[in-house]
Amino acid sequence: MPLYSLLSELDRKVILFTYEKRDKRETPLPFGVLTEEYRSFIVTEGSYILWELEKRKLTEAEIVAHSWLITSKKSASLLLRFQENNRLEISCLFDNEYYRGKWQLDNGILKVYFNYQNRDYDINIIANNNRLIHSALQITDDSSVHIVKVLPLSRAKYGKALTD
Repeated sequence: MPLYSLLSELDRKVILFTYEKRDKRETPLPFGVLTEEYRSFIVTEGSYILWELEKRKLTEAEIVAHSWLITSKKSASLLLRFQENNRLEISCLFDNEYYRGKWQLDNGILKVYFNYQNRDYDINIIANNNRLIHSALQITDDSSVHIVKVLPLSRAKYGKALTD
């Protein structure tokens, strides 16, 4: 069983890039494919460099200013509420259960850790420059990896917002 938590930040970026820009398979690269040779080849490609230019660093102010919706094809849609002191509150859109987690900002990448319904989640969120929907690599129970999308939610101008 692979230990995806051992993936470096660069490995995680290469997997995300490969999914977003190369073949968009359901499942990201298998753990064993990330050899030094493969990684070196990818990060020197022009398309990888352009992909990195489409990304930006997140700031702590924007992280705690919103609630965030995280969703994928394979897992439940969750609402994340980032709080100061690296605390995180998680809830599902389809029930009233609440969970706790933690987050940290590392070189502009938002790293999120929590346990939800007896599963451990390790998520790295990388912000997009040109759109509000961000991409993330989600590692579940250190044994599977999925691509997820993350969207910051603002308070509604009229009526109640999803986060109210």
